[in-house]
Amino acid sequence: MNTPPEASHNAAQLRLMDVLRALAGNEVFGRRLVDIAAEVGKPEPTVLRDLECLESKGWATRDAAKLWRLGQEPVQIAVQFFYGLRQAQARVAEVEQRYTRQPD
Repeated sequence: MNTPPEASHNAAQLRLMDVLRALAGNEVFGRRLVDIAAEVGKPEPTVLRDLECLESKGWATRDAAKLWRLGQEPVQIAVQFFYGLRQAQARVAEVEQRYTRQPD
């Protein structure tokens, strides 16, 4: 059995994913740059560039106190996923009801 070759991944892209994970769950109080950088294990200037990149696309946001949070974009994607899942569940329930109801 052949195993597929390991895909090469761009380090900056992977770091962005780490930064997003560091922001998750801190939407109310936010996080300081220093804390995010420590969690990601990268220098503050590097993480700041990542955060600013994410900010430019709506994936991160910072307030006047310079605290960082997830932006609207990932939350909106999660909401869209939830609605899609609910639609699929409703469709499955409809099919199930059609095939399992008792004849009159």
